[in-house]
Amino acid sequence: MAGDDVFALQRRLLELGFKVGRVDGYFGPQTESGLRDFQRNFGIPADGTCGPATLKALGQLAPMVRGGAPNAMRARERIRAAGPQLGGKIVVIDPAPTSPLPAEYVDRAEEVVHDLAARIEGRLVATGVQAYLTASRAGRHRSAPAATGPGEELERATFANRTQANLCISLAVDASTNPDACGVATYFFGTGDGETWSSTGERFASLVQREIVARTDLVDLRCHAKSWEFLRRTRMPAVRLDAGYLSNAGDARRLADPGFRDVLAEAVVVAVQRFYLSPETDAHTGFLRFSELRSAIRAAD
Repeated sequence: MAGDDVFALQRRLLELGFKVGRVDGYFGPQTESGLRDFQRNFGIPADGTCGPATLKALGQLAPMVRGGAPNAMRARERIRAAGPQLGGKIVVIDPAPTSPLPAEYVDRAEEVVHDLAARIEGRLVATGVQAYLTASRAGRHRSAPAATGPGEELERATFANRTQANLCISLAVDASTNPDACGVATYFFGTGDGETWSSTGERFASLVQREIVARTDLVDLRCHAKSWEFLRRTRMPAVRLDAGYLSNAGDARRLADPGFRDVLAEAVVVAVQRFYLSPETDAHTGFLRFSELRSAIRAAD
């Protein structure tokens, strides 16, 4: 029900034009439905099981397209149909667990991540977005797991999916034994072989990364595809933002400044808005401001 075989099946069905949902290596209801559709079209008993007859049929047919283009096109159409207004959209903000960090950084990481989450939440709500936090800081202290694992990541992803969110952004800070390690990076769902990725997640990650780099002097560590459980299991475009290194004196000083966290929050909110803007109406990176978003919303009302 999970693994590389399911990845291969999902990719093959997608190439043949059948809907399987996200190509994530999990045999869920959408993948089963796509497999049944394929079986019906090929005259195989539509039992939703990938047996010998189904495998033989999959091997005989030439693919219509390659590289997940159908899913990307459907995703772009869903974004276009959603319209540019943020009012009514749902965004989940995930203050990522700090337990993987060395103990000396946990308290500072808690403060930075949850404060940044609250600043983003407040700005999104002001634009008409319905924003959800996966956990409060108090709740995290009461129920934080000893370490981050697949089960804990699945629990947070399940919460995000339950809200039927349009977007999800996970917030984190990093630490390293190398005090020179510094900078900001953003991650989206994708496999290491480059065969499977979230095109909308990649676009959202790129917007977040570019806005932050344009507005701050954090080192640009770019965007990267990862198959982490949280990114794999969320059904909406989801990204993880690593906003800097607490082990680096420069990054730590910036992150400790409430004014700097305001700049980060504004960059994220503007990236959310730009995600829904067409190229004709989009502003250049780093130029759109939160005050302009609110003015545009009042004018539209």
